[in-house]
Amino acid sequence: MSIKEYKGKFTPAATRDEPEPAAHAYTYEEWKAEIFKLYPGSESKDRYTQNDLEKLIADFLSKGTPSQASFLQYHREFQKIVKWLADNGKMEQSSEKEKFQRRIPSTLWVRIVRRLEILYPLHHPDDPYKVEDMFNAGDWYLKGNTTAMASVLPTGRQ
Repeated sequence: MSIKEYKGKFTPAATRDEPEPAAHAYTYEEWKAEIFKLYPGSESKDRYTQNDLEKLIADFLSKGTPSQASFLQYHREFQKIVKWLADNGKMEQSSEKEKFQRRIPSTLWVRIVRRLEILYPLHHPDDPYKVEDMFNAGDWYLKGNTTAMASVLPTGRQ
């Protein structure tokens, strides 16, 4: 089926009379660049900013105590933005750990630290944990509390 036959059969009448594209007018890369010009912010150099990360963190904190699903979603989005920022020289890895750690609600953070202390008893308190370890500890805790964190651990034994 030729383009003209296809247009006559499957497109609205208003677009049938448009001229046919010239053969090989653009390479794929040229076409892609033209399309990206139509959507501001879609260029790879501007995909994410520090503000995007701060907004994600603020949104996560504003929701209160997380469920396992919201914690997993936060972690996925956090990792996606941080990886892009780090790969493009817009963020240091130490900053990633600090941002992840300090933005977790304190009620969850206490439980994450307890889990990490059990898993890594020789870990120096001044050294930051890896983001993946913090995530795994939070995920482990939230799996046992599918209704989200509602109670505070007893303060008897520490």
